[in-house]
Amino acid sequence: MEISMNLNVSAEYLFQRLLDTLLYDIKQETGRDLTVAELSDLSYATKLDHQTKAQLKVIKLIPNRSYHLQIETDHYVKKEAYELTPLAKNQVKVDYYEESLAKKQTSKLQTKIVVPLAKWIRRHNFMKLLKEIEVGY
Repeated sequence: MEISMNLNVSAEYLFQRLLDTLLYDIKQETGRDLTVAELSDLSYATKLDHQTKAQLKVIKLIPNRSYHLQIETDHYVKKEAYELTPLAKNQVKVDYYEESLAKKQTSKLQTKIVVPLAKWIRRHNFMKLLKEIEVGY
């Protein structure tokens, strides 16, 4: 899935809002308060829901520009990338990429059936989230 949008916020503001959820999750799972500088190559165990455990790894982090992560469960590996391109002082272009690879045959079959609707829902919700961040600016 790929999404590209222009938002009327600064790259710094959007980058911080995107990382706030990661920093909150790290605090909840590890008890550690980390700074953005400490996130590069960070890997930690987390829960996606009550039953799904995952390993989250920060792959690439360039402050106010780029944020890539990988989420691995027993069933799949998901890679997400956020690329921010400042267009003006308070305008940024957001490019979001997401790729999910099933690890097991049963997961691959489920992916073929569920993915089209799930992609539409995730795309819609992600665009809605970005617009809400913009409104909060």
